[in-house]
Amino acid sequence: MEYVMTWIHNISSTIVSLGYPGVFIAMVLEGLGLPFPGDAFLAFYGYAVSEREMNGIAVLCIGSLGYFAGVSIIFWMVRKFGSPVLKPLYRIHILSPARMEHTSALITRYSALVLIPGRFLPGIRSLSTYAASFVGMPYSTFTSYTIVGSVLWCGMWIGLGFWFGENVQTLLKHVQSTLMWVTIVIVLLALLVFVIRRLQSSSRSGQ
Repeated sequence: MEYVMTWIHNISSTIVSLGYPGVFIAMVLEGLGLPFPGDAFLAFYGYAVSEREMNGIAVLCIGSLGYFAGVSIIFWMVRKFGSPVLKPLYRIHILSPARMEHTSALITRYSALVLIPGRFLPGIRSLSTYAASFVGMPYSTFTSYTIVGSVLWCGMWIGLGFWFGENVQTLLKHVQSTLMWVTIVIVLLALLVFVIRRLQSSSRSGQ
């Protein structure tokens, strides 16, 4: 994990200097589910738009396309290879088997809610693509939900960077902290509902 974080840190400064190609590369990395600061990059590009250094529509389109490319790569890798893709990620703690199981349960029951608003939640966003492929979601369904979710997510962070400008770093800390707690609450509630339904099912079968 430390190696991955060091690698991400080393390439971040290079990506920023690349302009529009950097937007695409940054979002591909985010889409791959790596511990990459996609939110921060989008906010930075939003600030660049406010300074008239970049075009907002171009950043939104390129960012959304890059993110979709990243998640599509992961979707098909998991669909084709399954465990050989997931096990190394478990070993280096990029993915957690328990969180993967919880997210898969959420995908099965609430696919649209996980793949659209779930894109705004760091913990769910990084796992949702793996889980969607793992549970056998059709690629056409995955594509529809992901395009909507990625455009809204990219647009939100670009907009925040545009409006808050130089204060975006402070904003990032507050928003990311809030989203983290929202993610935890959602996962716990989903787990509680799952446990209650299992208990109800066991009770009915025992009668």
